[in-house]
Amino acid sequence: MKVGSLFLPASLISCWLVCGCALQATDQAPKPAPIVVEEPAPAPQPPERHFPRETLYSLLVAEIAGSRQQFDIALSNYAQQAKETRDPQVAERATMIARFLREDEIAMESAVIWAEAAPDSSEALANASMTLMQNGRHLEAFEMSRHLLDKGEETLFQNIAANATNLTDDERAVLLQKYLDQLVTHPKDEQLLVGAGILLQQQEKLDEALGYAQAALTQKPNSIPAAILEANLLHQLQRDEEAIARMTALLEQYPDNIRLRLQYARILTHHDLGLAQEQFEILAEQSPNDGDLLLSLGIIALERKDTETAVIAFEKLLDRDQHVSTAHYYLGRLAEDRKDTETALIHYLQVEPGNDFLPATINLLNIMISSGDLLSATEHMKRILHRFPDQAGGLNLIHAQTLIKHNYLDAGEAVLNRALKTTPAEEQSNLLFTRAMLHDQRNHLAAAEEDLRTVLAREPDNAAALNALGYILTDKTTRFEEARELLVKAYTLNPDDPAIIDSVGWLHYRTGNYPEALIYLRRAYAAYQDAEIAAHLGEVLWVIGEKDEARQIWEDALKLSPGSEVITSTMQRLKAPRE
Repeated sequence: MKVGSLFLPASLISCWLVCGCALQATDQAPKPAPIVVEEPAPAPQPPERHFPRETLYSLLVAEIAGSRQQFDIALSNYAQQAKETRDPQVAERATMIARFLREDEIAMESAVIWAEAAPDSSEALANASMTLMQNGRHLEAFEMSRHLLDKGEETLFQNIAANATNLTDDERAVLLQKYLDQLVTHPKDEQLLVGAGILLQQQEKLDEALGYAQAALTQKPNSIPAAILEANLLHQLQRDEEAIARMTALLEQYPDNIRLRLQYARILTHHDLGLAQEQFEILAEQSPNDGDLLLSLGIIALERKDTETAVIAFEKLLDRDQHVSTAHYYLGRLAEDRKDTETALIHYLQVEPGNDFLPATINLLNIMISSGDLLSATEHMKRILHRFPDQAGGLNLIHAQTLIKHNYLDAGEAVLNRALKTTPAEEQSNLLFTRAMLHDQRNHLAAAEEDLRTVLAREPDNAAALNALGYILTDKTTRFEEARELLVKAYTLNPDDPAIIDSVGWLHYRTGNYPEALIYLRRAYAAYQDAEIAAHLGEVLWVIGEKDEARQIWEDALKLSPGSEVITSTMQRLKAPRE
């Protein structure tokens, strides 16, 4: 399916003569019969197609527009004439232009016309199969590839299956049955076997999928697609050693196969980061312009604390203008790690909106506010709020939370108050919740309750608000029945949340039900070894006489959270000094 230049410098008529297609207006005078000269018989030529004058004009305009790089006009004319004429060569040209411009829907429509007009053309069938697949019409794409299979040509069965991830279970089952039906008559076809395995993998039928991958490898032992599928499935089945052994053996045979090495490297990231880094270093050498590989190498090196390799990888990304914001974000983190906050700020300030923007903003605020430079933090937030007013709620929230984290409570409350005045009511929940937690921290219980009640009036099933208010009432009042109602509802909504489980356990403790308290608090601590949960569990154990276990839990928690105020204050209140 190799295509030359989209537009030829010659006139439209010359273009079509080159393509083997003579265009003639229907009212054009017939030419005299040529003189017959005995020469070798010419190669068969496509039949002439007589187009109306309007069609010729439209195609001529398309060619001229294409030569002037007015591709939208060229595509529009060719696509329209493909529909009107149903001519295979017009449809072919429309398809190729649309693919070049990444106009997927037009490419599909034109390719289907091309395949219908030239059903024996393998190129037409392949283009129709590909473009139908790209537009989510998997069953039709499959049928086009089935015609290719019948002709003994290369099919797209594997690609179609790999692109079926967004199908419903029922849709995928129908597509899978198509593969199984074809395997009855073509049981050794690699593309069908691998495609069926991929679809079964998407259905989480991993053992069945592995059977098809290994069947493909039986037919073609060195099949890269089948080997990659097998390795993926072995990894999902927690059989990493087998997957790695298989990939290692294949890489010895095909050391330059990038897809194979990439899959090997990805599996190694779950097994051995050092070996994974080695593979990504090889990949980065094999494909030096691939920014994705450099990014993966940098992240793995960062995880392994190989800062030199990480810095080199991220700086290369900046030099090549690839993954720029992500590179700045990680270089900022690395600068922070070596206490170079000035360099860290320079990098964080260059992170643009995207996945890394909020983490970079949080880190930047942390640097400024922890050093007491509240003015710079405020000015920075004003600038980004001006740039991104639609993100004001989230940006104000992280500003306030960072101030509160560093104990600038008045400043944090001021940010929240200002934000609540300009934020629509339906978007205020997180701001109100944060202000409620601040009020609770300052023992302003009535204000905390008011904010949480406002959230619950708007969102009755907000489990976090239910839990927060239930816990406050449990811990700081004797309104236990109100607390119970709130916490039961929160627990019903989210029974696996360690914070909610802890609150329920604390309510049992506060109401004297120690056995139930221990059950819930042990469960909460097993799920999440948080200092506050440890403080609660240790207190119950201490009160019932299990002082050694209580002390051990507190000591373990202090190793994870040195200087935790909630644990130290609990131990002081219970007169349980550290040994």
